[in-house]
Amino acid sequence: MKLPWILAGIIFSAGSASTQVSRPAFEVTSVKVNTHCDEGGGRSGGASSPGRVVLGCADLRDLILTAYSIYADGANPAPGSFRMQVVGGPAWMDSTRYDIIAKPAGNPPRSEMYGPMLQSLLEDRFGLKVHRETRQGGVYILTVAKNGPKLRATKEGTCVVADVNHLPEAGNATRVCGKGNTSSNGGIVTVDMPGATIAGLCSQLGISMDREVIDKTGLTGSFDIHLEVNAADLRPKFVAGRTFEQQDQPAVDNVDAGPSISTVLQQQLGLKLETGTGPVQILVVDQIERPTDN
Repeated sequence: MKLPWILAGIIFSAGSASTQVSRPAFEVTSVKVNTHCDEGGGRSGGASSPGRVVLGCADLRDLILTAYSIYADGANPAPGSFRMQVVGGPAWMDSTRYDIIAKPAGNPPRSEMYGPMLQSLLEDRFGLKVHRETRQGGVYILTVAKNGPKLRATKEGTCVVADVNHLPEAGNATRVCGKGNTSSNGGIVTVDMPGATIAGLCSQLGISMDREVIDKTGLTGSFDIHLEVNAADLRPKFVAGRTFEQQDQPAVDNVDAGPSISTVLQQQLGLKLETGTGPVQILVVDQIERPTDN
């Protein structure tokens, strides 16, 4: 499946947008409708540099998700933040694409440009107002299987606890506790997580799956986790800001390439993964207008 541009180039605590004050803004912006996006395969991608942001064939739901969820606080995104749905708004939101060029003063970091500064652009040029809600929605629930857990406890000294801002350099053989490492070979994805909590495993799975994974195992402690899963089960099955029903269905990998994630969790870890309902956060569009002229 081809990921949306907003994740390929980069993967507010939203109350009413009108309550935000003194937020940084771009110095110069250009917003133009692009009527040729479907001719070349849809959204063309985005780019950023210290001098400007350039977005081609931008989808408004992607933009809203990026500004108010992924980079909402002007910092690095939280796991699963790109999966949040953006609901509401008029029909033209889903049929109109925009080319956007935005130039800031100075050299702000990407997270600030795609978060607070993009919020300002959307509110100034589109009159956008959004809020965040918690509703009951589809989730995956992880529990202990009938025959009990089969987890291997982490031995002391086999991994190091590291500050996320001071991780070992690339190529360093030191294993970081709780840090997921993935690799692929054909239709198989391998996941290694030394010193991981079950909550950490749920977060790692939730990054790639189409629903949030909720920990209901009651298990505590740290474990060394190794999984070899069919790639189809760890490939995002969604487009940012949309429901599964609002998008083209993704291509399916070779179903014979390896076991499903639910089979692997039960056979190797003694855990059971089931669909269910639980609290999920969504972004609701209260107001949006076609953009003002440049």
